[in-house]
Amino acid sequence: MTKTTRLNYSWRTRMPAAVIVVVVTAGVTAAVTGAADSLPGLRVVPGGHWIYNSVLHVAFHVDGGTAGIDAQATVPGDQGSQVLQGDTSGYVVGSTRITEFGKSDLAAGPSAVPPSAELPVGVETAGGPYVVYRNAGRIARLGDPAATMSAGGPVGDPVATADGTLWLPRTSSGLLCRVDRGAVGVSSCPVPLPAGHRGALTLVGDTLHFVDTTDGAVRQVETGGLGGAVPMGVAATADLRPASNDVAGRVPVLDPSGNRLYLVDPAPNPRKPITVELPAGQYDGPVAGGSVVALVNRSSGTLLTFDAVGRPTDVKPVPPGEGTSRLVRGEDARVYVDGGQGTHVLVVGKDGKVTDVPVVPPAGKPDQPVPDHPAPGQPPVLPPVEQPGTGGKPDVDAGNKPKPQNPPPPPRKPSPPAVPASPPGAPPGVSATGGDSSATVSWGAAADNRAPVTSYRVSWAGGSRTVGGASRQVAVTGLANGTRYTFTVVAVNKAGTGPGASASATPAAAASAPRLTATYRNGGAALSWTQPDLGGGQLVHYVVTGTGLAQQTVSGTTATYSGLTTGKTYTFTVRAVTRTPDGQTRTGAAASKSLTVPSPKITISEGAPTTSGSCDAPDCGFVNVTMTGFAPGTRYGIKLSSNSTGNVQTEYATTNSSGSLTYNQLDYDEPGQTIWVSVVTPDGTIQSNRITWKRP
Repeated sequence: MTKTTRLNYSWRTRMPAAVIVVVVTAGVTAAVTGAADSLPGLRVVPGGHWIYNSVLHVAFHVDGGTAGIDAQATVPGDQGSQVLQGDTSGYVVGSTRITEFGKSDLAAGPSAVPPSAELPVGVETAGGPYVVYRNAGRIARLGDPAATMSAGGPVGDPVATADGTLWLPRTSSGLLCRVDRGAVGVSSCPVPLPAGHRGALTLVGDTLHFVDTTDGAVRQVETGGLGGAVPMGVAATADLRPASNDVAGRVPVLDPSGNRLYLVDPAPNPRKPITVELPAGQYDGPVAGGSVVALVNRSSGTLLTFDAVGRPTDVKPVPPGEGTSRLVRGEDARVYVDGGQGTHVLVVGKDGKVTDVPVVPPAGKPDQPVPDHPAPGQPPVLPPVEQPGTGGKPDVDAGNKPKPQNPPPPPRKPSPPAVPASPPGAPPGVSATGGDSSATVSWGAAADNRAPVTSYRVSWAGGSRTVGGASRQVAVTGLANGTRYTFTVVAVNKAGTGPGASASATPAAAASAPRLTATYRNGGAALSWTQPDLGGGQLVHYVVTGTGLAQQTVSGTTATYSGLTTGKTYTFTVRAVTRTPDGQTRTGAAASKSLTVPSPKITISEGAPTTSGSCDAPDCGFVNVTMTGFAPGTRYGIKLSSNSTGNVQTEYATTNSSGSLTYNQLDYDEPGQTIWVSVVTPDGTIQSNRITWKRP
């Protein structure tokens, strides 16, 4: 059984470089002079890319320049492990263990327990390498000195500059944090992000930039803050995914929802972005290496490469084998695609052309499988047969000797033992959709790796759920609206637990109903409302409807309708439309109010006697005016007319909140005359009943 320890890689003192040079030189000299056997394992493997073959349990080194295997080390590991390399050591990083091996002697040491079962992001850099567990907010440096540190909360994808400084965005607090080379903890979080903004880090050359997916801009990371915003020239969405480094001065940015790849210019006065239309599918990447951009289309199982101006350079099937392939940038700045079991690797050349490399031991190595039959088109190889005679002279007794028999064929090499079952692969196609205080997590069937999947475990900050092996979806409830959750799905079989695959979602409720008021005014309706609880989403607009009336879309909290029919009842509704943090659009609950359009009416009668400067007793008296069905709170001119005078007098008064008014300040004093009152409204003139003045 492999010994497992906590993260501490002081198990060996690595041989100094000067000693390695001396020993290798001595070995070469001895081999040339015949004084000693060579030392085949003792060498420093140059930069390139390591891949872990989980079928053979061997780490192989790929020379990207030749697309060949030039070193191997037998190392215990998990299905789907990745290999990271430092200056003198390599590390096989899996879900249950991390195992170091020497790059000089290719010997494995004891294993350590990783700080999280989450699938980490590996970073090869000076002073490293590092593994970053984004959801757990944990960082492990595997180099010297080894250290495990907390980031203080979940983090985004890390980026390392050439001096070995590791940068990562702390998503919960909106800060950019750094881990200096050799530090045993997060050094500082000196750069605040704009409030509410999200994005990712990228390197242009060796200058750090922040790609803001909230406002669609790129900002250089400067001492203590961000530089000015440079518009990318593409629509800002939360799904935008930049590469961790540029290609020829442009940043590759994937729009997965629109199936587009953009190459954007982060410089001041930027050039127009280059747009590459992609086939429909689900994409990993982008990853940039040199002057090449690479993407993996999970839906079609293909690797696509493009040059620095977006022209397609190659399309190849992803490596065969169970499990999930991995798209990475190697230490030599080339792009590689590791097969799910590490039995194949795709090497992307500097020209974008792709080479499929089987990951097997080089010829002559003990791990090299021996075929039972010769290669197609090759004759069988038989052992040499001794010929009659010696020294090239004729054998005089040859005719009396029995004819040599054909030697028996070599025994067939026994078939290799069956490959044992291993933990399942990562579930493909993991997705998460937020609901009201809930989320729905879905996934595809994980590779079973020779043992049926018995269950899937879905975990998130604050809980986990385990479902049967036939399940492909689970509903998670009891979540906080407006909080972003990352859900990690792992598959389990009798051999163990496989690597996880993750997706994020932010639960949000639909908006509640606004508080609505509807008021009749001048032949129309005036609507007003208060903003409701948006349920963790962002307001897009309000949708307003009325019986038999055109629907309105408004951004404020008021709306009006005119030209309503007298005496008809209208029902008005208002709903808030919101956008969730995941970009989903939701229509909230409706607020409703009914309004009956009144019929304006004026009634007059003789009132009490009075005396004024122009009105004499006993014929003088007030004219009582009663108005109903008018616009509330509106000032009207009330004109008194008679047979003989078109405008006896006009006075002004204001209706109450119900649109009614009682007014008795008009006076009149000519018996036998017919009088009436009229009021001018936006919909026309309303006249009262007519009466004959009878006083006294």
